[in-house]
Amino acid sequence: MNVFSLNKRAASVLVLVLPLVMGCSVLSGGGYSSDPVVADQQRKVEALRAELSQAEKDTEYAKERERAAKSRLKAAEDELRVLKTAASRRNG
Repeated sequence: MNVFSLNKRAASVLVLVLPLVMGCSVLSGGGYSSDPVVADQQRKVEALRAELSQAEKDTEYAKERERAAKSRLKAAEDELRVLKTAASRRNG
């Protein structure tokens, strides 16, 4: 999975989750102001909070992938060392 597909997946999830989050907060009496300008800004703030939350989840996922990649690299380097040692013993 490359970065572009990860970004597409995050955007897709955000598009699906954001209306749900917004709808739930509006239906539950999210405390929006009766002033349309203030209410609009409140919605923007909530949308940005949801976006931040998703970005934090994506960051954690990326950190996990980085740790896994480092682990695979270390294992491959160790295996290379063993193979080089075995080859030098065979060749003498």
